[in-house]
Amino acid sequence: MELKFFNILDIRTFSDKSESEQKAILIETNIYKKGKSIKVDFILEEGEIRRGSTSYPKYLGQDFEFNGIDYKLNDDFLNEVFNECFNYYKFHYVPLIENYIETIKLQAEFSGENFITELRQKENKSYIDYLQKKLFKKLHNSDFENQQQHFDILKSFLSINWYDLSDYIFGLNNISSYHIVSNYYSYVRMKRTLIFLNSKSVIDEVVEIDNQKFSRPKFIAMLNELGFFKWETIKDLSNDQKAKIILALLQQDYNNKNAIHNVVKNFQALNPQSELNPKKFTANTHIVAVKKILNTINNKL
Repeated sequence: MELKFFNILDIRTFSDKSESEQKAILIETNIYKKGKSIKVDFILEEGEIRRGSTSYPKYLGQDFEFNGIDYKLNDDFLNEVFNECFNYYKFHYVPLIENYIETIKLQAEFSGENFITELRQKENKSYIDYLQKKLFKKLHNSDFENQQQHFDILKSFLSINWYDLSDYIFGLNNISSYHIVSNYYSYVRMKRTLIFLNSKSVIDEVVEIDNQKFSRPKFIAMLNELGFFKWETIKDLSNDQKAKIILALLQQDYNNKNAIHNVVKNFQALNPQSELNPKKFTANTHIVAVKKILNTINNKL
């Protein structure tokens, strides 16, 4: 898509003008148009302004009156800047997030038992620190699955972010530093990381109420005691197929790759010669308990 507003003005020529002359230029170049904007719930505190020329128009994004007529930021201009920000995020930051999540998944599988706990504590601390930023807090209070809601928040912040808007019209090609881009990347990366880490902490757990419900590893141990893995219809299946059947019996998602992997490792851990971490894949630790349950049931028959 052709960019109409990127590098449309020269900072040196523009900064030499009076504010009135500058506003006339912004109207002439269609960066501003007639009308009044809807008030946004953001104010750029001085502490958030870490870069940008002192020659930048600090009123950029704010409505102004010129020759008795009200003017507001042109939506076409704002949309162009926002679309460039989102495209940068999508093509540069989304792959980084995906690679990061895949990396910690591998680390969680092969690292020690404290890895998940330590990383969760670290990510939680970073997340809490970021909540001090108003933009990040707005995203935090939104629905994580509702990307359109995120876009509305980000665009609202961008609309009064004079130093990023100035960077754009003066042709500085540094979108990675734009506040909405860097903050949204941090928000999504940390949120997805915490969702994964929190899911790992409960992946083996199902609340047991009066022994009516088994955790996944305990259920696998029970199946083993019943000879499930030696059944004619089961023994020749692949490990993944066996895992999917177990998940179906548990009424859990049998297409979830993490769950399938977890089930396979748990029934492999039943082998006394397995080198798998018994604190991570705990099916073997439930053998005595399920034998006791079976004996109790058999004695009552």
